Amino acid sequence: MRILDKSAGRLGAASLLALALAWAAPAPLEAQQQTAVIGRILVEGNQRVDAATVRSYMRVQEGAPADAVSINESLRALYDTGLFADVRVEPAGSDLRVVVLENPVINEIAFEGNRRIDDAALAGVVQSQARRVFTRARAEADAAAILEAYRSSGRHAAKVEPKIITLDQNRVNLVFEIVEGERAEVRRIDFVGNQAFSSGRLRDVVSTRESAWWRFFSTTDFYDSDRMDYDRELLRRFYLNNGYADVQVTAGTAEVAPGDDGFYLTYSIEEGPLYRFGAVDVEVDVEGVDPETLRDAILTRSGSWFSAEQVEKTVSDMTYKLGENGYAFTRIEPRLNRDPETLTIGVTYAVTSGPAVYVERIDITGNSRTLDRVVRREFELSEGDAFNAVQLQRSRTNIRALGFFKTVDLTSREGSAPDRMIVTAALDEASTGSLQFGLGFSSSENVSGEVALIERNLLGRGQYLRLRGRLSSTRTLVDMSFTEPYFLGRDLAAGFDAYHTEVDNQSSSSYDTRNTGFRPRLSFPVGQYATFSPRYQISHDELRDVPSDASPFIQRDIGKEWTSSIGYSASYDRRNDPIEPTRGYILRADQDVSGLGGDTRYVRTRVSGKAHMPIYRDSVVGSLEVEGGAILGFGGYDVKTTDRFFLGGDSFRGFEPGGLGPRDAGDSLGGNYFAMARAEVTFPLGLPQEYGVSGGLFADAGTVWEVDNPTVAYTDANGNPAVATVDDGLKFRASVGASVFWSSPFGPIRLNFATPIVKEDYDEAEYFRLTAGTRF
Repeated sequence: MRILDKSAGRLGAASLLALALAWAAPAPLEAQQQTAVIGRILVEGNQRVDAATVRSYMRVQEGAPADAVSINESLRALYDTGLFADVRVEPAGSDLRVVVLENPVINEIAFEGNRRIDDAALAGVVQSQARRVFTRARAEADAAAILEAYRSSGRHAAKVEPKIITLDQNRVNLVFEIVEGERAEVRRIDFVGNQAFSSGRLRDVVSTRESAWWRFFSTTDFYDSDRMDYDRELLRRFYLNNGYADVQVTAGTAEVAPGDDGFYLTYSIEEGPLYRFGAVDVEVDVEGVDPETLRDAILTRSGSWFSAEQVEKTVSDMTYKLGENGYAFTRIEPRLNRDPETLTIGVTYAVTSGPAVYVERIDITGNSRTLDRVVRREFELSEGDAFNAVQLQRSRTNIRALGFFKTVDLTSREGSAPDRMIVTAALDEASTGSLQFGLGFSSSENVSGEVALIERNLLGRGQYLRLRGRLSSTRTLVDMSFTEPYFLGRDLAAGFDAYHTEVDNQSSSSYDTRNTGFRPRLSFPVGQYATFSPRYQISHDELRDVPSDASPFIQRDIGKEWTSSIGYSASYDRRNDPIEPTRGYILRADQDVSGLGGDTRYVRTRVSGKAHMPIYRDSVVGSLEVEGGAILGFGGYDVKTTDRFFLGGDSFRGFEPGGLGPRDAGDSLGGNYFAMARAEVTFPLGLPQEYGVSGGLFADAGTVWEVDNPTVAYTDANGNPAVATVDDGLKFRASVGASVFWSSPFGPIRLNFATPIVKEDYDEAEYFRLTAGTRF
């Protein structure tokens, strides 16, 4: 069952020479010294490999002279094919007999003893495959690859032994017997030579963590030699970014902990002196470029602590700014002038013209599921185009905006010539299919649940499909949404939404609604940052189950109606990242006109703007959003209750959905107008980064107001004429609260704790809301 030992089939040079001379014996001495001539080459022992194939690999031929060198080369060539376990060459009169023992064919590959890494993952590591020729060298290399996979996961005590089971017809089963061993956890991380920063601070810098019972979801608390090298670089960059330009992380050692159950890691650091920035200047040797226009991009300030990161970011920002102004072929070299006496480092940013460089090739790696064309169409560069760093950065933003990848890393390197550049997109695919759920709690709706089956990259084609259902004590929703992002092969997204909803508003507005609709839509870019999305919607809407004591404003809207509307959405997006923005802004406008047939006539407009800005680096980020809307009836039609704006829940934290604004007889009526402002700050909570937990503080302020014909004459429960009047007016509301965000293994989770600080007596508050499995 053990792997066969390679037979010693190769002959030494002296034996080969004797073999070559054997054909000449018993000729006179002069004849023996001449090279023998081969009559025939006879092949024996071959089963699968044709004899002609064996002869084709040999360096000697029939009818040609034979010598020790050519016979030795023939043996080496036959072994190098990997087809044979043993080869023997012997004379047969004037002929040459070649006896081969073929390597067996692998019938099946199996893994035994593996629990932590499944068979599918291990199969992707090994090179041996079923129905391929078995070789001992390849099996041993596969065992080493499996061992490395276990060591990368922290199991340095793992053992892997390849074995074979011999079958008939020269076939074998290859079995890798695995002893996984215990995971080698990191018991302690120490630092030697650090004076400026405490060991606790430096432990936060490295990616490896000390093992602890609460890190049951973590994969960074076990020993990995590659991660240790990475941590040395993290430490070096940390010191460089905090003024220590001469720092050296001289060593990183790993010792086995007592009891052989883990490792002690130690990093030796030579910090060196602390430097400040000296004189900072810009030199430009490019026609048409004014140095003063680049000074706004300089982050390095004379007198501040030296930071290599700020130098790199300044070069990047200058390159981007030059690219935006049409200077694609420029070079920016930061020249550092170190002064050990004053402990300053002056920086001169030298801007020079570079040679014209063109994109030779774009390589895409890591997209095992997503089709290449889905990624390529997001590039603003193509093969043959002039290389432009700005367009490369925008391409990365476009690819990240797809949401298909955990990381997107675009790099460039010199191609086949100095004026050719190869661009590589290294991608790490994320799971694009998800089963999402949401959970909310309020005094009116109690507990509500939402389930959605979403595939954002259908069949790897970039198509979006969502099937969603929502169920609570007051709401039932079923909808389907589909989007093809490149309709007809053009930069044109086309899709549709189909939905059916039933809402019980008895507790807040004394009516139920039933809506069924269909909405086809398009979307296309307008310029570099803007998008325009026209749409059409047709729906059948019903307001029903209204009790006799409900508000007369609701009673007058009882019945069914058809709505046929055309509308659009327009956006202008200047955020630096579409997924996790830290700076920039986005503007949006939506408008719908109902009246293309149907039973309603209105114009509804909604506009919003949201800005993001870093408060402390990129870890503490603030955002400010303003939003407003208006709906106006025309042609003698009033705005229906179900078409008005309602605030609360996620749109106005601290209030129930529809919990503020005009109200009559206890019923929420919504409003024809609304205005909102939301401010939020998100920040880390000081927990280990691998937990994915952060926090936020927010404040919401605004209101919703006015209904059509605020006075209604009606007959009360006693049959007497009565008049109802609603005049909520512009009454301001405000709330404050805190959020906790958790990127859990089950999906992102957000908890909102809010309280109104300005409200009316009849408003309905909501103090807690939890949402899970959705994007924010």
